[in-house]
Formats: sequence, structure tokens, C-alpha cells
Amino acid sequence: MKKTMIGPLLTVIGLILIGALFAYFYISINRLEKKVMAIQAATVEDSGKISAIVNFFNANLNAQTDKK
Repeated sequence: MKKTMIGPLLTVIGLILIGALFAYFYISINRLEKKVMAIQAATVEDSGKISAIVNFFNANLNAQTDKK
């Protein structure tokens, strides 16, 4: 009787372990996605600031060369 219960028990334990592994990867991917989204938002914000600074310098250089 014990030998017939070992197979299904090992199968259930194996399926639970595989499910736990998939859950772990799902949670890890969601965490990484949130970090990537935060980095993308910061990059877009910093890019806008840099563009504004470069435009400011270009406008001042053009104004200086037009006066001469």
C-alpha cells in the first residue's frame, strides 16, 4: 500500500515546486519591470532638462554672434 502512494505524492510535490518556481519568476519579473519603468521615467525627465539647457546655450551663442 505504501509503494502505491509514493508516486502520486512525489508528483504532487514536484508540481508544487514547479508552481512555486513560476511564481518566484513572475514576482521577480514584475519587480524588474517596475525598476525599468522608473529608470525610463527618470531618463525622459533628465533628457528634457538637458535639451532645455542645450537650447538655452544655443540661443545665447546665436544672440552673441548676431550682435557682431
